[in-house]
Amino acid sequence: MKRVDALIIGAGPGGLSAALRARDLGLSVLVVDENPRAGGQIYRALRESPVREAARILGADYLAGKALLDRFAASGIDHLPRTRVWQIGSDNVACFSSLAPNPKPGSVEARFIVLATGAQERPFPLPGWTIPGVMTVGGAQILLKTAGLLPPDDAVLIGGGPLLYQFAEQVCQAGGRVQAIIDARGPIAPMPLLGHAVRALRDPALLQRGARLLAALRWHGVRRVGDATAIRISGDPRVDGVHYTRHGAEHTLETSCVLLHAGLIPEVNLSSALGCEHFWNRQQRAWQARYSIWRESRRAGLFIVGDGGGIAGAEAASLSGSIAALEIARQAGKIGEPERDDLAGPLFRQWRRRLAARPFLDALYPPPAECFSPPDEAIVCRCENVTAGEIRRAARLGASGPRQIKALTRAGMGHCQGRFCACVAAALAAQTAGIRLDEVAMPRSRFPVKPVTLEEIALAGSEDRFQRTDFRG
Repeated sequence: MKRVDALIIGAGPGGLSAALRARDLGLSVLVVDENPRAGGQIYRALRESPVREAARILGADYLAGKALLDRFAASGIDHLPRTRVWQIGSDNVACFSSLAPNPKPGSVEARFIVLATGAQERPFPLPGWTIPGVMTVGGAQILLKTAGLLPPDDAVLIGGGPLLYQFAEQVCQAGGRVQAIIDARGPIAPMPLLGHAVRALRDPALLQRGARLLAALRWHGVRRVGDATAIRISGDPRVDGVHYTRHGAEHTLETSCVLLHAGLIPEVNLSSALGCEHFWNRQQRAWQARYSIWRESRRAGLFIVGDGGGIAGAEAASLSGSIAALEIARQAGKIGEPERDDLAGPLFRQWRRRLAARPFLDALYPPPAECFSPPDEAIVCRCENVTAGEIRRAARLGASGPRQIKALTRAGMGHCQGRFCACVAAALAAQTAGIRLDEVAMPRSRFPVKPVTLEEIALAGSEDRFQRTDFRG
């Protein structure tokens, strides 16, 4: 069995920065990532992108990762792409399998583990969101970055958040067209927004980029529809329209493609399965793991960096990875506490600047109401075809959280194991019970966290390492 000082799961900016800093400080490192190439979502396919004039089309933020990727490629750090970690035992032995047609399982023992799993798009269960022709903005952006593919010219984008507008502008820069953006943000609280705006002035470059982005969309003639409610998608067998209500009047847009985005939430699948303590982040309206200023979780030796520990963007993710690596090196005896603190000082200052505008963005782009309270006919669990109405009925029967709802409805028992529906189920349970969402038990993942065959378990030698499942509660 291979043994390393630091196992880093995820090759986005946080994971890569942690790997490079740890290696520079004398630690042995292994990076495991499900994607075919390093870079994560933000820097996906950066070194091989087929997009011509990538700087103009995809933006400076995209190309900013080239130096990081070049350093990683030249570093010689062990890297397993197309590989998923599906089990981590109490002895810090991680089991993984390649994503090739014939999976090759293996295992590694690590003194320290860094979760750099990034973010996922927030589930946005509108009526009709499972119809062919509907996908997420993040998925569409992957097609643009990796294959140079643009959505149809009649595409309609629905939701809110910076990525929604960024992608629309990228499409226009690439010569495509967006029919309309339907802004479905929730109600904005003006007083907190103004308070956060003052702090956001510490990062004027970010605010300037946002202003330029909105001006570019106006210049390209992208129609923006605000105050839309009762949004639904129609079509059989494919999407043919979007219907919504605005100021009491019903409207329809004919379209063959709908792209949804309701913001990002941390990917907490592994941290949940490992039993880390989590809390409800009210600003970002998502579950998040607790960790120290050095990014170490309540489980000793387990660090959480990047957007998996709270949405903050690529630059902040990179800084958090470097900060975690310094503490790992201290605990491993490679550097002392004074040296760690001297090296970390500039990183913390940059990190605080990068976070200055985040509360403002969180307040400016609250998630749509449908993310927490979809209509009864909307499918919440796509794997098991469970609707919001069925989940509400289960909650009225006494199901007080995602685990009880799973038992009564099968919501969360499909291929994704609840990653895309458990948070909505928890919100529906809270509303039905008349309590706050943070009073509902957080959805808990179990190992194996990804679908895996019995053969993979046997070949990885992990059948005796599965954590016992606590069925209480």
